[in-house]
Amino acid sequence: MVMLKERALIIFEEDVLNTDLLKTLRARIVTQMLPPHRYDGMITIDDEGMILFEGKDLLNNGRFRLSISIDSIVDIHLGFDDVYIGKDSKGKRYQLNPIRLKYVDDTSRIRILYIFPEFRGLFRTNSSEEVYKILIDAKAKYSASREQ
Repeated sequence: MVMLKERALIIFEEDVLNTDLLKTLRARIVTQMLPPHRYDGMITIDDEGMILFEGKDLLNNGRFRLSISIDSIVDIHLGFDDVYIGKDSKGKRYQLNPIRLKYVDDTSRIRILYIFPEFRGLFRTNSSEEVYKILIDAKAKYSASREQ
């Protein structure tokens, strides 16, 4: 059963750290109110312990699909950090907080992903707090069921 399905903007930590790539992404984002992101699509969280993102890569207009097991999540954080500082190119702070997911991928590598769920640029709102709570609850539920 689907616990959540909504539009989301995402970017990986390595994309944020690559200044040339970040400049390219900022140039391709037509709406100035959107935070820097590489992928635009739909995020789904189901009650079987999976997070699925399906969308479009802004760099090559190709399809992008990502599947993350809730069990592989190491950390869930609401807000900006030392890597994704939350300021635009003019130094103005973004008003909305991303969700930072730290997880272990299929190759046993730690990955960090920033998610802006249900971003509405015109009104500068998103559903980060609600999605954060759903992720925390899903992680706790999945961890508890695995311990039994």
